Amino acid sequence: MNQAGEGFTQGAPDSLDLLLDSLYFSFNSQDYRRCIEIATRILANLASVGLASASLAGASSGEAADSAGAAPESSAQNPASDATSSPHQNPESKNLKKDSAKADSTKPSPANPDSTKIDPAKIARVWFVCAMSLYYLGDTARAIEYLSYARDLAPRDEPIALNLAELLRLQGEPALAVQILSALLPSKNPDLYYNLACALNLLGEKAHAKSAYQEVLKLSPNDKDAAYNLANLCAQEGDTKQAIALYKRCDTLQARFNLAHTYTLIDDMPRALALYKSLESSFLPRPRAPQESEEAYNAYQDSRAEFYFNYANAARYAGHTREAERLYQTSYAITHNSAYVINYAYLLLSVGVFERGFSYYQERLHLPKAAMDNSRFFDSPRHIALENPADIRERIKDARVLVFYEQGFGDSLMFGRFIDMLQCARKFVFVQESLKSLFALRYEVVDRGFDDFDYCLSLPSLPYVLGISMLADFAHNASYLQGVLRARESKGADLANVDSANLNSANLDSANVDSANADFRHCEERSDEAIHKQAKGEVSLAIHRDTPEPTHQSPSHTSHTPSAQAPKRALKIGIFFHSNPNFAYATYKSIKLSMLIKCFEQWRKQGLAFTLHCLQPEPLESISDKHCVKERATTIAELQSDAFGDEADSGQKIFGDIDSGADFAKACKTSAKPAKTAKPDKLGKRLTLHTYKLRDFLDAASVVAEMDLVVSVDSVAAHLAIALGVPSAVLAYKRYDWRWGELAHTRFRGFCGGEVFAQSVYGEWGSVLNDLRAYLLSLDSST
Repeated sequence: MNQAGEGFTQGAPDSLDLLLDSLYFSFNSQDYRRCIEIATRILANLASVGLASASLAGASSGEAADSAGAAPESSAQNPASDATSSPHQNPESKNLKKDSAKADSTKPSPANPDSTKIDPAKIARVWFVCAMSLYYLGDTARAIEYLSYARDLAPRDEPIALNLAELLRLQGEPALAVQILSALLPSKNPDLYYNLACALNLLGEKAHAKSAYQEVLKLSPNDKDAAYNLANLCAQEGDTKQAIALYKRCDTLQARFNLAHTYTLIDDMPRALALYKSLESSFLPRPRAPQESEEAYNAYQDSRAEFYFNYANAARYAGHTREAERLYQTSYAITHNSAYVINYAYLLLSVGVFERGFSYYQERLHLPKAAMDNSRFFDSPRHIALENPADIRERIKDARVLVFYEQGFGDSLMFGRFIDMLQCARKFVFVQESLKSLFALRYEVVDRGFDDFDYCLSLPSLPYVLGISMLADFAHNASYLQGVLRARESKGADLANVDSANLNSANLDSANVDSANADFRHCEERSDEAIHKQAKGEVSLAIHRDTPEPTHQSPSHTSHTPSAQAPKRALKIGIFFHSNPNFAYATYKSIKLSMLIKCFEQWRKQGLAFTLHCLQPEPLESISDKHCVKERATTIAELQSDAFGDEADSGQKIFGDIDSGADFAKACKTSAKPAKTAKPDKLGKRLTLHTYKLRDFLDAASVVAEMDLVVSVDSVAAHLAIALGVPSAVLAYKRYDWRWGELAHTRFRGFCGGEVFAQSVYGEWGSVLNDLRAYLLSLDSST
């Protein structure tokens, strides 16, 4: 009998078995270099007798990798923060298992001694063991090559196919991995379905990935990795009920972490906070263990920071401001992550701690700007927004300053109120293309290539530079575009002095209420006081004013707010109900037009006269069910001439009676099935909705300026109305933006203006529309 390592003949299978035993023993002992030596001899001898199709060219132990590489570990990833994308990530596929080549489980049956051939499966195992040895020594490319040889010899061998597919997946070839694994279906091996699911998920085939994970759980009900990954997929698709059940089934630390996050997503804050509190002991600070690598210790610290960040977000959503502050501070004290600092800034700003809040908000400037249209301004040495505010103000007072947009349209319009407060020799404004014509009525607007300036600042940095610290400062000059349309009509108008009286009263040296131990309760009481004092003031003043409008008031408000003796006329109400789907949380912010129309129908049944005007730039049929209203295409000229004044909706019935607030709230729940659209002949006279072709924000402003009231979701239309001085009612989802005020309120005056009506139950608009209906019915339409 030949000794291990010696040659053998075609008719001596027992000698091959001995070599294979030696090969398996070396592999299981993790002596990968010895494995390659033995495999080299085996395959060389097989090639000499014409039984091996290839040899291990260049695969000797001396040419293998210098050091053994570690196998990729399977680990669940932390949920992403609220400030980033999808909250759940899949762990890696099943590990490439070292025991997959053990002799006791995978050694092929001995060949028949009388046979003149050697079983191809044995040759395939040699290639397989050699390939895995190369992988653990760090040579992935040759490992894939040799696994391919093995698969050619034994196409139905599952361990070979599994490891080849997984290496291909890790190398960015999930489609090839799917092709290899699918060829083995059906199978009784849960690992095959698991790795198939991971590859399918990478390809974006979520439904097929879910099916594969479900097969894993049928074959192996206690597979926590499969249950966890399936839970993540369910959560991503909004199937939170199934996701919660699966996370509970896993009962691992990572699963409980994601379970708490899922509770937060569905606004089950008591369960979310209780779970986060129970998990805190698993994320306590600890020193680095003696045998712990620096990479592992840093990963633990990152997981701690992410835990506290998610916990802080949950506390903030629940209205636990003080607790949220502690948790945000803990998160960014562990790891300085810009997202942690920015969300902490949102918390501070939402409770009126403006100076410190806007200071922390500058952290956004450390985020990548390469993809932004105006990144060259951020990269310019003339961009100075990160310096001390007082130093910036001193430097620019005799300079030419460019103020440029940074974020969306709403941000440009809201932060635009601070442009006038900036004291400098000359200021230029660069805004989005569709805002240019409107801003050009008020400022010196420039194009993208403009370069004749000394310094530049972005619009959202202005409050920091100006040292805004009080609500009065933030609210100052909110209606900075009021009167610009009328000034445009007057050829001799001096636009620079449209609101000079207000500008001269700017108080940039207001007392600083934002010390290191700023009292949140004080800020909350100030905002509540504003809420109660101004609950109904804005619209009522717009309707009941007996004195002439100031000279800068829009002509529409001058003409249709006469004395109490004037004849009654219909109120013009602009509506905006559909948020841009490209923006964050657009689905949650938007409300169905049919729900909003029901609210206005309650007003009409009281005999009040009004006309409805759509402020959406999109065609109505692309964002709503047109059958709930009668659309009338209208021009801006017709609106300004009041050509349809005799067509006001008044006292006509459209939907069935909904008398009680409870019934109305029930009818407006977003969780309910959508009502079937009634045909026009069953509706009676439908409300008329005037629609306009809006080319840009100058057109939109021309429509908004003619309104008595704008009813809008949290969107650019609300900010446009506020900037134009038009009364506005903002319909906000429960987790509204910081600029309106502190969370956990439902009826209040927004920091940046407008009357805010917020959800009391996450995702349900019934209470909001009830409050809006009461608000509208409280208005006296005799003008």
